[in-house]
Amino acid sequence: MSSISKKRKFIADGLFYAELNELLTRELAEDGYAGVEVRVTPLRTEVIIRATRTQNVLGEKGQRIRELTSVVQKRFKFQDGAVELYAERVANRGLCSQAQAESLKHARPRGYVSDGSRRRRGRDVD
Repeated sequence: MSSISKKRKFIADGLFYAELNELLTRELAEDGYAGVEVRVTPLRTEVIIRATRTQNVLGEKGQRIRELTSVVQKRFKFQDGAVELYAERVANRGLCSQAQAESLKHARPRGYVSDGSRRRRGRDVD
């Protein structure tokens, strides 16, 4: 087993986190994705996905979380059973800036408009 320097390990861990966060942001944006936490244990790597709608992250009968586990396992070249994904509900969505931003980003195309934007367009506020 080759020894890896602390600097290279730190950079590798940061790249893994950044790429994982980007993957999950793209995949779970509409499900209230609010971040990820990675815990490395001697037996496996645990990935805790924080979201406002955990049922959507889990999917029907856990199908979606298994698919995400498979994608992460293949993308980052983990061995079978070496990575485990969990979904954790964000306790207070109002205090999570990332969840709020994603919510607003997806609310605009659905037709929800804030009072401020109505005023800017010259419409009356009901």
